[in-house]
Amino acid sequence: MFKICNHLFFVGALLAFTSSVASSSSFDTLAARQEAKPFYLRDIQIGDTTLPFSPASVVIMIISIIMLLRNLLGGPKSSAVASHILVDDTEDAKAKLTAIKKEINDFTKFKGAAQRYSKCPSGKASGGSLGKFTPGMMVPVFDKVIFDKESKVGQVIGPIRTNFGYHLIWIEERDLVE
Repeated sequence: MFKICNHLFFVGALLAFTSSVASSSSFDTLAARQEAKPFYLRDIQIGDTTLPFSPASVVIMIISIIMLLRNLLGGPKSSAVASHILVDDTEDAKAKLTAIKKEINDFTKFKGAAQRYSKCPSGKASGGSLGKFTPGMMVPVFDKVIFDKESKVGQVIGPIRTNFGYHLIWIEERDLVE
């Protein structure tokens, strides 16, 4: 019995010794790795305390927080809800849209015309609805027309030419912020 306890003690001591050697050698390896890194990738050290992040990660974190706060606190933006009818840019496209425009005198007729004539998937599925958007989300020509004070809400606007083709636009609602 004494021999078994002696063997167990020896095995335990051997395990403790190898783990301490492994941990000190792994500590040396970690320290060597840390020193091999450029300064901006090393963990931050303040006195005897090592913080588990690098100066580069702190800079990225600060920039991310600033960008998030700018988006959240950037103030109110103009917005609009609009629908459109898109036709291909052909020789008779402008004339075709002008004829369609004469038929439309309310939003229900506009939605019906969008479902019949529009080449845009939004026209077929939802009466040309583009949903709610802010300046910069659409192509510049489109944005300029939608967010222009002269463009009236609840009326057909166009034909307008963009790189997609010719459009008729119906502004359902708009909130202009100066």
